[in-house]
Amino acid sequence: MEFYDRFVDVYDNLVSFNNRVKREANFYDSLFKKCNVKTVLDCACGTGHHIMMFKQLGYDVKGSDLSPAMITKARTNLKERNLDAPLKISDFKELNKNFDERFDAVICVGNSLPHLLSDEDLTLALTEMNAVLNENGILILEQRNYDKLLKDKKRFFPVSFRENEVFFYVLDFLPSEIIFNIINVNTSDQTFQTYTTTYNALKMDKLKELLYNSGFQIIDLYADYEFNKFNIETSDRPIIFCNKSKK
Repeated sequence: MEFYDRFVDVYDNLVSFNNRVKREANFYDSLFKKCNVKTVLDCACGTGHHIMMFKQLGYDVKGSDLSPAMITKARTNLKERNLDAPLKISDFKELNKNFDERFDAVICVGNSLPHLLSDEDLTLALTEMNAVLNENGILILEQRNYDKLLKDKKRFFPVSFRENEVFFYVLDFLPSEIIFNIINVNTSDQTFQTYTTTYNALKMDKLKELLYNSGFQIIDLYADYEFNKFNIETSDRPIIFCNKSKK
């Protein structure tokens, strides 16, 4: 929580909304149309980039995030674009408690799920995502390829370059967790800030098991938003497309 409360003011400099729309809009719109999706819950909405994108694409979308600071920033971003969507502060593990309605799609992207560090919490979160889906609902997850990260153990990653800012990751590898240190360098005044958070090194076999045990069936695995197939040896970020298993 502290990580996102501190990071919120620079997050939108790290990830460009316009670039995200160009890269991702067709992917989501194609899948949603294919699955007859009308209503969407972004359960890790951050500063609202996907909320805004889905609104512009014409979907009925709601958002939630555990960080009050992120929700506040998301509301500001929506207002600046003359958009409106219901947003709630909610833990993954309490979605069914905080949302009475059911959705055609739930998305959990941006490497958000691996913030949960135990199998118990992961299972509970995925079960809650399942519970707020309609009978034929879909789930889209996106996270780091931890199989590749743990194999390569590459520590330094360039992330983003802006006019007066540079962002990069420095990773620390622990037995079952990876600490992400995000370094934000201001090239104008030569100052920097460090933001640190811990992720569960959630490998693909474990994630598949957790999804199955939480009531999901994996339909496809993509390597990117161009529908290229995921390769566990070479792809950086799997996008996991699931549906709610029929009982």
